[in-house]
Amino acid sequence: MKIQKFIIVCLIVVLNPFNVGFAYEQTERQIIKDIRKCSKQIDKHPDEAKFFIKRGYLNYQLGNYQDAIKDYSSAESIDPKNENIYYSRGQLELKLQMYDLALKDFDKAIKLKPKDAKTYVARGTVNDLLGHYCLAIKDYNFAIKCDRHYSKAYVNRGIVKDELKDYTGAIKDYDKAIRIDKYASDAYYNKGLTLCKLNKYDEAIESYTNAIGLDDYYEQAYLQRGLTYMVQKQYEQARLDLIKTLDINPGNKKARENLAIVKDYVVEE
Repeated sequence: MKIQKFIIVCLIVVLNPFNVGFAYEQTERQIIKDIRKCSKQIDKHPDEAKFFIKRGYLNYQLGNYQDAIKDYSSAESIDPKNENIYYSRGQLELKLQMYDLALKDFDKAIKLKPKDAKTYVARGTVNDLLGHYCLAIKDYNFAIKCDRHYSKAYVNRGIVKDELKDYTGAIKDYDKAIRIDKYASDAYYNKGLTLCKLNKYDEAIESYTNAIGLDDYYEQAYLQRGLTYMVQKQYEQARLDLIKTLDINPGNKKARENLAIVKDYVVEE
C-alpha cells in the first residue's frame, strides 16, 4: 500500500498589532461589537491606518477574509511603508489561494524589512505551492540565515527537499527543527512521511507516535500511522488508528475506506 503524503506547509498567521486587547479568545458576538466600534473610529479618524489594521484583524478572526483584505488595502494607502500590512494581507491571499497577489505582498514586506524570517517562510510557502521548489528552498535558506532558531523554516525546507527526493536532506532538516523545538509536531509528522518513502516503517511509526504525543487530535498523524501499520500487516493497531482518525474527523474518506479493508483482517471481540 502506498503511503500518501499530506503536506503541512505553513500555519496561516495574520499579525495582530493590538496583542493586549486580544490576549483571550473572543466570542463571535464580541468580535462583531468590536468591528462596529472600530468602524466608528474609522469614521472619526479616516486617515489613521491603525484602525483599518485593527478592523482587518477582527474581520480575519470572524472569517471575513475579503473584508479583511479591503481593510489592509485601505491601511496601505495611508501607511505604505508598514511591512506588517503586506505580510498580513499576503497571508490572507495565501489562504484564499490568490498566490500571485500573495507573492507580490510578501515581496513588498521583504523589501521593507529584508531580515524578517517569517516573511521569507511565507513566500517560500507560496513558491512551494506553485511548484517553484528551487525558489522555495532559496526563501527558506534566507529565513534560516535571518534566524537560525526558526524551526518552521527547517520543517518547510525539509518538505521541499522531500518533494525533490532528497530524503536524507529532508530528515536532517526535520531533526534540526526538533532539536530547536521539541514540541514541533509537524516536524515529527513530516519526518514520518519521508521515512515511509525509505521503507523505514518502524521509524516512521515512532515519528508519528511522537507527533501524536504532542497533539492528541493530530488527525493526519493517526491516519498515516494507521496506513503504515497496514503496510506492516499490524491490522489491529491500524484499525484503532483509523477509528481514532474518524473520531476526530468523521468525514475523512481515506480513513473510512481503509477501515473497511482492515476489518476483513481483524476479528473484533
